[in-house]
Amino acid sequence: MGQSVEPLFKSVPDAAEKDERLYAYLALVDAVRLGNQREANLAANLLAERLG
Repeated sequence: MGQSVEPLFKSVPDAAEKDERLYAYLALVDAVRLGNQREANLAANLLAERLG
């Protein structure tokens, strides 16, 4: 039905479940990796803002 993405590390899903901020960062990384050009650019800009 949709794309399937392997976690960067096996422990990532559990860690992201426990930490909202980590989840948000990982969602942005996935959007950069897998999104269309518009989504990837928006996610990259948001990541840059958050990382300072």
